[in-house]
Amino acid sequence: MQLDEQVNREHADTPAPAPPRARAGWKWLVGVAGVGLVLWLTFYNLTGFPVTWFDEGSHLHVPKTLLRFGVYADYSSEGFRYYGPTIGVGPTVMLPIAAVFKVAGIGLLQARLVMALYLLATIAVFFWLAKGLLGTRFAWVATALLVSSRGVALVEYGRQVLGEVPGFFFVLAALLIWFLTWGKAKWWQLGAVGLLFGLAMVTKNQYLLVLGPALVASWLLNLIYYRAAPQRTFLVPGIVAALCFAVWQAYMLFYLGPATASENLALLREASAGAAFVFSPQLIRSGLEQLLDLNVYLGWLFPVLLYGFFLVLPRQRDAQRWSILYVIIVVNLAWYVVASIGWLRYAFLGLALSSLFFARFFYDLTDGLNFSVQSMRRAIRQGQPPLPLDALRWVLIVLLSIMIVLPLAQTARDIASPAFNAPAAMAAYMDANVAPDALVETWEPEMGFLTDHNYHYPPQALLNNAVQYIWLGKTAPATLYDFVQTQQPPYVMVGAFGRWVGMYPPETLAGYELVSSIGTYDLYRLKE
Repeated sequence: MQLDEQVNREHADTPAPAPPRARAGWKWLVGVAGVGLVLWLTFYNLTGFPVTWFDEGSHLHVPKTLLRFGVYADYSSEGFRYYGPTIGVGPTVMLPIAAVFKVAGIGLLQARLVMALYLLATIAVFFWLAKGLLGTRFAWVATALLVSSRGVALVEYGRQVLGEVPGFFFVLAALLIWFLTWGKAKWWQLGAVGLLFGLAMVTKNQYLLVLGPALVASWLLNLIYYRAAPQRTFLVPGIVAALCFAVWQAYMLFYLGPATASENLALLREASAGAAFVFSPQLIRSGLEQLLDLNVYLGWLFPVLLYGFFLVLPRQRDAQRWSILYVIIVVNLAWYVVASIGWLRYAFLGLALSSLFFARFFYDLTDGLNFSVQSMRRAIRQGQPPLPLDALRWVLIVLLSIMIVLPLAQTARDIASPAFNAPAAMAAYMDANVAPDALVETWEPEMGFLTDHNYHYPPQALLNNAVQYIWLGKTAPATLYDFVQTQQPPYVMVGAFGRWVGMYPPETLAGYELVSSIGTYDLYRLKE
């Protein structure tokens, strides 16, 4: 009897469906508002947020050097440096920026406009991929989670000259073609998937550490467990991706720079090492704590990934596609926790793809994000408690809304009211007060992009020492570098990075006087 009453009550409370024209109107408004918000998050105050810094500055050296000197390299006062930023981010980013510089001149806005287009393309392809997995409503939720998450920081990274978002774009494009043609793909389509995966690895070298093992693991799962897709579905993309990455590395080793191949290989290994294979118990604990932080999907990451594990268990086509996403996430997060220095940016790929599982979690538990406002109002008006399933759906919808709206509001606030732009202010001071040919020692590469002064930077090999000094408490890089003492350059600039790693301690600057302090930048001049 009680079951019959509950069923009757559910039917009585079910509202009449809205007219098709009204539903289409609401969908159109939501779509326009969503696109408008994404455009604002992408382009508004593009040079003001985030403030340019060490990594972005070093990457920007390459297209600027390419345009000014015709050489694909970094540049310091002593000449070209072929390893460092040329390894961290690939030609898929550097060359388009250099092309824009050639047409519109060298500038931060021009470079970031290229990145903004990558960001928009990434969001569009992600939406398309999510739509193919579970429909339009699911795609809106997954995309909202991706864009809003502070742990992923898609908008923040996507507005800078970094490799994470462009690399993610190529990963998404590969997955989209792969999943759309799953089990029936032609050879050229599988080759395109492999090429896109390879371009992702070239764009961001760290993606090789994730995509390589993930592709192998997915192939083995198909071979041993799923047994659903032809072997070429995995072998062709894997082989093409490996060839793509190998060709670029061969070019870097044999044709980039005047040194011998063995010397180049040693420099490449040294420049790439530092942060990828650490294996520190302290950093493992720190990495786990960061993944449990509220900024990472309100701390729900591991419960949702556990839910995702059960989603990929069925030996079905749909579950196997989800398993590929799941393997990429697990490989990335496992490497991030166990072997990396524990910088959350290194977990970008896994956290970004996790938004699909978060959307799936809420989608499944709310019956396709369906909830009835009318039935809730009627229950309250009649003094009756809502049905348990209705109440659960509302709790989950409120939680999902908080997970999206609060971090999105924080990001919007940061974009609308950014921090003081100290790099731009110091660059203006340098242009007005320091002769362009005066030698300036610094470890703030962003200044070498913002102005055309004669900067000298510490050797790229010291960056590995700086990373180990900060994260593992090893030898300070200042003890391995004596350029200021021996060469006594006319100026020394100490900024956020140089101060963080202690490169220019007070005793090193004893013969200098402070002439300007702007934000985090201090400019010293040699005493006469």
